[in-house]
Amino acid sequence: MLSVKGRGVAQLRKVKKRKKEETIAAALDIGASKVACFIARITQEPGFAPQTEIIGVGCHGAPLKPRSAPDDIETGVRNAVEAAERMAGEHIKRVLVSVPGKHLRARLIGVDMEIAGGIVTQEDIDDSLAEGAKIATPRDCTPLHAMPTGFRVDGEDGFIDPVGFSGAMLSTQMFAVGAKQSFLDNMADLVERSDLAVEEFVAAPFAAAEAVLLEDEKDLGVVLIDIGSAATGYAVYDNGALVACGGVPVGGGHITRDIAQIFGAPLAHAERVKTLYGGALTGAGDEHRFVDFPQLGQAGETARASRADVCEVILPRLEEIFELVAEQLPDDPMQRSGLRRVVMTGGGSLLVGAREVAERTLAMKGRLGRPAAIPGSPEVAGAPGFSVCAGLIQHYANLDRENENGLGVLRQSLQAGNQSSVLGGVEAWLRAKF
Repeated sequence: MLSVKGRGVAQLRKVKKRKKEETIAAALDIGASKVACFIARITQEPGFAPQTEIIGVGCHGAPLKPRSAPDDIETGVRNAVEAAERMAGEHIKRVLVSVPGKHLRARLIGVDMEIAGGIVTQEDIDDSLAEGAKIATPRDCTPLHAMPTGFRVDGEDGFIDPVGFSGAMLSTQMFAVGAKQSFLDNMADLVERSDLAVEEFVAAPFAAAEAVLLEDEKDLGVVLIDIGSAATGYAVYDNGALVACGGVPVGGGHITRDIAQIFGAPLAHAERVKTLYGGALTGAGDEHRFVDFPQLGQAGETARASRADVCEVILPRLEEIFELVAEQLPDDPMQRSGLRRVVMTGGGSLLVGAREVAERTLAMKGRLGRPAAIPGSPEVAGAPGFSVCAGLIQHYANLDRENENGLGVLRQSLQAGNQSSVLGGVEAWLRAKF
């Protein structure tokens, strides 16, 4: 954990309180198998928690190939946004955009500051957070979130809000999440091509956690695993705070490719077989339940395999995903021993037996995570594959409340109009992402 000493005077940029009681927010999740867009109406009344209503949902589900052109991404974004706008009856100009876990860089930061007046004030906390924000992420990265995980006063820990306590030294523990500026530039350029601007970049695993995790799970210790198509994101919470966040470059799409390669079938058919018949568990009689695979380049010819054969292909790749996530969990034995629960979300979590494999691999109790119901959202929006979009909306709705208590998220909003629009950079981004 990094540590810095000093007394900074810079203040974290505050999120301005919205003067209007009603705000329209839009969220965009650009994945390898689909692009999803949510539009929400957020109503804020003084003294009350914000009320959120989903008024538009759009999804473009055409899978993107490894060398897809920027035009393909633009088409997906436009189709998803236009569908959401038609449903909402609203035209949007700005969107919150998710950043996949495998492109995130995160670390813990410690900040020690003298308490000038002998009693901790809100200004002391603001100064310590601002000082930590200066070193929140590596030099080549732009911070997305910087969140306090705990405070100590003269070495005594356990403080959630130390304002008003006496002491000589305030120690602040922070967890910072960032991403490379070049990657964010390319993302902003892709969004800008669709006549939109980026309101804020948000870490996808953090957004998914906002949508599916219970507060008690965050307090007791939990690992969230979001299985996407091209990659898998993860977020770790302990004592109510985010303590690890990132991703691994393996996802559900790799399972599809395994099936296609081993059985010689087209990718589209392999995806269909995985969805309808695939799983990580076999049952009685599965060796006698057969699936036909049309053969690539051999019109009219098919190959037959049992469901048990298909499961034998899926299981090793699914185990690999969870093993890779396990390697990224905190190294501290005490902290790691406190993680007893895993929650899976994302489209890949729907595979039969995924929960059982996760429990066995991680030695944790598991469950499937679906987005918490938001008024107005259609039933399909409650599927695990839409957790990130739902979490983006919830994150936006909570921004004012988070900053009112002085312990909020540091926002580093990047305006798409201020980013360089370089086609070559977009192509490089596509190669890295897909």
